[in-house]
Amino acid sequence: MHKSNYITSFSTKQMDIHYINEEMANAFQKYLVNNKDRLAPFEPLRTCEYYELNEVKKRIRSTVNLQEENKGVSLVFTPKNSSDIVGNINFTNFVFGVFQACHLGFSIDTSFEGKGVMREVLTESLKHIRNKYQLHRVMANHLPTNDRCAHLLQRIGFIKEGYAKSYLKINGVWQDHVLNSFVFED
Repeated sequence: MHKSNYITSFSTKQMDIHYINEEMANAFQKYLVNNKDRLAPFEPLRTCEYYELNEVKKRIRSTVNLQEENKGVSLVFTPKNSSDIVGNINFTNFVFGVFQACHLGFSIDTSFEGKGVMREVLTESLKHIRNKYQLHRVMANHLPTNDRCAHLLQRIGFIKEGYAKSYLKINGVWQDHVLNSFVFED
């Protein structure tokens, strides 16, 4: 592990959480490459270019622009005082006005699964999003076969709201998804 020079936005017991920026491109690329085979069944098809450093930098720049426009947030997390990215959380498609909602996506390095890290990081990230953006609802969808994700979402307070047939093209195939949401109480 390398000592972090990243600016920490907030922390949990085990992790420091940061808004992604271009300084993190090498570490984020490493995270993506290290986890690409494990995450492939849960993500859109990715080309080889997706993992190239220049492409990672472009996506980070685009994400930073969305963050500046209050349209979404991309967070990465590292073990305390480390610069090694071990997961990411994306709050996307911000809608304000009468809806005040967004979508949630997340992933974690295989070596940190099953240790309570994702639960801890998501719980704090939801609080942060609520406090900073005054959102009312966060929506998260998962494949019906992804029991680990379903259990995690339930444990942190998401409620199953429905089932969507042929909802997203994941790993090259249109797949059904379970629809969930977390509603902040006023």
